[in-house]
Amino acid sequence: MDGRDLTHDGATTTCENSGTIKLSPGLSNTATVQNVTIKGKLSNCSSTESAVTEGKYVAHLKTEAVTCAVLAGEGALLTESNVVFNLKPKEGGNPMGTFDFPVTEKAGVSLSGLVESGAFEGGAIGGSVSQAYAGGETCGIPNGKKKAKKVNKGTFTGSLSL
Repeated sequence: MDGRDLTHDGATTTCENSGTIKLSPGLSNTATVQNVTIKGKLSNCSSTESAVTEGKYVAHLKTEAVTCAVLAGEGALLTESNVVFNLKPKEGGNPMGTFDFPVTEKAGVSLSGLVESGAFEGGAIGGSVSQAYAGGETCGIPNGKKKAKKVNKGTFTGSLSL
């Protein structure tokens, strides 16, 4: 550590943000609570206060009961959320906190959250992403005599600040 105070002081580190989304048990026409795992990669980070250049994170979220219709809307309400960041170069402890990552195919949705411990403690998490889900356009629609496939995988790109 280089002696800098990494508690939130209004400084912002902004990164390109991309990764994968896993939904379990998967979206269908039956309303079901979704366990969401987000694995993100941060790259090309810039800041005037931090040396962070890249990183990764894992977020675990739980939604209210939702159907395929959530993909066309603003995203599901969350009942649980947590995120852990692993930033490089390492500056203090790994930032951990809450994370609101709406599950939707609507372009440019906002991300939000709060760093509750570790480097950047007390700082806000922000940004925006666009998501695409494998089979999202046919979610809940049977294929001939075959039952409709559940949508359970997606990708995203955008930006993230903390």
